[in-house]
Amino acid sequence: MNLKILYEANRLIYLSLSYSSGNKRIVMRNAAEMTALVQRFQAEESFRSLVDAGLKALELRLLALEDGGLRLSARSAEEFFATNLTDYGKLLARGDLRAADLLPVHCAIASAIFPTEADLDLPVEDLGAVTAADIIDVLRRFARLEARLDEDDDRIHPQVRTVAQRLRELPEANPDQLRAGAGQSWADLVGRVIDHLVETGYLLAFEEMPGEFEYRPTPAYQTAMREGIVYSFHAFRDLLKQEAGRPTETRDVPAE
Repeated sequence: MNLKILYEANRLIYLSLSYSSGNKRIVMRNAAEMTALVQRFQAEESFRSLVDAGLKALELRLLALEDGGLRLSARSAEEFFATNLTDYGKLLARGDLRAADLLPVHCAIASAIFPTEADLDLPVEDLGAVTAADIIDVLRRFARLEARLDEDDDRIHPQVRTVAQRLRELPEANPDQLRAGAGQSWADLVGRVIDHLVETGYLLAFEEMPGEFEYRPTPAYQTAMREGIVYSFHAFRDLLKQEAGRPTETRDVPAE
């Protein structure tokens, strides 16, 4: 085998892992090389087969082929390249962030975009847009519903229940957003996660009015939710569906 071709196939995988994780420094430094490798991946079947074999060996899944690189993810949460919540919290580069708090936010975003199972298979252009307010509304419903569950109810993971309890202790909006170290809020958590999903190409942002944004999913995000991180998402969404229509009880849940 031509060692130069093997080297270039592995370079594409390496640069695409950097691209998929949002490492702008590596991506920008190697932008020209990435463009050439992506074009080769599209044009040469033999090169594409070699890259596919490398992805299989590393337990990686190709979510989408994009202009900026290959959008990759680990095949399961147990694989070496899987990102856990602690890694993800570090990736957002915020020392005051409790990484576990991001799990229900991700589930809320996915539930807002894919409210039914069929939505995971629809063309992304047929899916509607969501706003940060839509996602906070889903979090509000989840926080209320989790508070009503019996202690031995196993529909959602114990870790998710612990996070839900902490979520209820946070305000929906930070009343003093301009003051440094003012603390976290639902709006803050949602904003951080959305910003990162936009930066890494999983969501597309559209400014409908000055300062007002809507978000639409990309094929990579849809594939990731359909084939990747599914357990917590499905449990979260199923809880919302099963409890739909029940009268809302008054609970100690933040409200604006």
